[in-house]
Amino acid sequence: MKYLIFTLMLVSSIFIQAQAQTNDSATANDSTFSVELGDVVVTATRSMQRLSKGGLITDIKGTPLSDLGTCADVISQLPGIISNEGNLEVIGRGTPQIYINGRKLVDESELERLSSKEIQNVEVVFNPGAKYGAETKAVIIVKTIKKQGDGLSGSVSATGRQAHYFSQSDNLFLNYRSGGLDIFGTFNYDFARRFQEQHNRTTISTPLDYYLIDSDIHIYPKSTTYLANFGMNWQINSRHYIGVKYEYTAMPDSKSRWLTNETVARNDVEEDKIIYETNWRRSSVPVHLVNLYYQGKIKAFNISINNDYYSQRNKNRQSIVENSLLGGNSFIGSDNRIRSSMFASKGVAEYSFKGNTLEFGYEVTATDRKDIFINEGDNLPDANDRIKETTGAGFVAVNIPIRNVELYAGLRYEHTTSDYFQNGTIVKGQSRKYGRLFPNVDFTFPIGRAKFTLSYEAKAKRPLYSQLSSSIQYDDRFTYETGNPLLTSEQIHNVSLAGIYKWIFFSASYIYDKDAIISVIRPYKPDAPQNIMTYDNFNHLSKYDIVVSLSPRILRWSPRLRLNLSGQHFSMETTHGIKKLNTPILFFNFFNNVSLGKGFNVTGEISGRTRGDMDVVTLKPSWQINIGTSKSLKNWFFQLQATDIFKTARSSMITYGTQMTLDKWNYSDNHALRLIIRYSFNTIMSKYKGKGAGISERNRL
Repeated sequence: MKYLIFTLMLVSSIFIQAQAQTNDSATANDSTFSVELGDVVVTATRSMQRLSKGGLITDIKGTPLSDLGTCADVISQLPGIISNEGNLEVIGRGTPQIYINGRKLVDESELERLSSKEIQNVEVVFNPGAKYGAETKAVIIVKTIKKQGDGLSGSVSATGRQAHYFSQSDNLFLNYRSGGLDIFGTFNYDFARRFQEQHNRTTISTPLDYYLIDSDIHIYPKSTTYLANFGMNWQINSRHYIGVKYEYTAMPDSKSRWLTNETVARNDVEEDKIIYETNWRRSSVPVHLVNLYYQGKIKAFNISINNDYYSQRNKNRQSIVENSLLGGNSFIGSDNRIRSSMFASKGVAEYSFKGNTLEFGYEVTATDRKDIFINEGDNLPDANDRIKETTGAGFVAVNIPIRNVELYAGLRYEHTTSDYFQNGTIVKGQSRKYGRLFPNVDFTFPIGRAKFTLSYEAKAKRPLYSQLSSSIQYDDRFTYETGNPLLTSEQIHNVSLAGIYKWIFFSASYIYDKDAIISVIRPYKPDAPQNIMTYDNFNHLSKYDIVVSLSPRILRWSPRLRLNLSGQHFSMETTHGIKKLNTPILFFNFFNNVSLGKGFNVTGEISGRTRGDMDVVTLKPSWQINIGTSKSLKNWFFQLQATDIFKTARSSMITYGTQMTLDKWNYSDNHALRLIIRYSFNTIMSKYKGKGAGISERNRL
């Protein structure tokens, strides 16, 4: 706490200095000019944002966003984006695919290693076109600053995070360039240690009894991850590039210790006290990824071809020791081993004629996933599943500008064959074949000085492989978890309107999700208090999202206000009958950046959400305040940030089931100090242009 007090005093003094300097003239740059009228200084700023095909491009270079520290910090401040405990999400569309210079991001920790100073612009695509997979509902494209020069370049960075425990992340990046040849490599070490506190109040209503279960839970996760990659890129000439990249990731031993004290009352009479000690040990060794690409121009065609091979082995070991006042001691455990492999290829050709652009291409993936699950001591069934899946897709898209309006339309066809095996025998009733068309269209037009885009897209979402698993995991005496091999794909239709005027951005979208996959809690057996968490297809789920972003610039002060209203039309059967879960959630973020000159910046942010419903869950209110300061000094960068300084951020919610209701209060260690130190030299960027293939399939694995 003393560190937070010191930081608050430091940042407060800096804000006072900033207020004293607000009458000074702002430093001129290529996007700002000032006109002095007597004692009044008027500053005009060219808009940092502009509409793109189905999305929004935000310029970073030369703007206050370039001083935020990392690429992750930049993305978290963009319209429509929320950062949920470090995980980036696009409102209403879930986790996005992220590309850096056309290369698909596999390890999101790279966003923490990429300096905001190296970013040219970031594009958030809310309505991805036909060249992206049918499951891709949002894309973030990061473009770095192009730099030239031969020789050795690189950076080394160290990040320390002090919360309940200390965590660290260290990174080394090197690139050697000679003429058209780049040879590059990265090594990253990440040690994460966290703390989580949780209080659950669970009610269970069976035809015979009523249960009230109070649980106090403390969670202690700890993990070490190593990542190394190396590759080469050869610019044969001005028209042709080829390259290869190999990436190795290992998480040899991830541990998580759960300590639970539980009181069980039946029909308002205390019946039992149970102490659980649950230990998880997980490992992912090894994870291999190989990318081979070609990008070039043949006559009037720009061509890009990517081939990926991906493989992974996961081991999960769970052990639970129960100490019950009535039942004594018992041991329960499980062992889960998963092997996954995937090959994918994607090709895109682009042809321009008379100001129009035609795109067409293909994408194929072949996946094999084996999942063996063995239970010990709980009388739950074992599972031996295997899924072999192939998908072939072709797409075509055209961009036609007509005077001051623009039409972009695309069509994608995907055919998937998914064979499901149990104990080595194919199960026809759980195997699937899909063949569908996915159209999309964007119409961009001006109204006065504002610009708008009206869009429609059809998408699909296939179940994650973990959601198809038949294994049953034991959580406690009243709760189990499993997948559902009978799940089918979601069919998603999205209509949206986005507009921009100077520093004001607005978007509204309506989503109709046919056969929506939703997590549910149901009785494990009739008239029994045990419940199982699983997944099911609901007939449909309707959602709407409204985003408003204001980002003016006032002298040295750059405020940004983002409001995201997210709602749904949904009802379900609960312990108290049919319940409507239609209360919208307002996500808010007010971010402030004050530039003091000479590379010195201070930031202050308040963010949070109101109470509202999402799927079968009612999220409770949450808010937090973050403050920070950063300093750039030649090749050095320093950033100190205090997050959730009043310890108010929560991941609390109420989850509804047909006979169970789970009311959870949760704190996830957001009250922390973070320090980043980075040194860069001869900062040329790698020219690697591999974009990856089979991206959606890797996400499902």
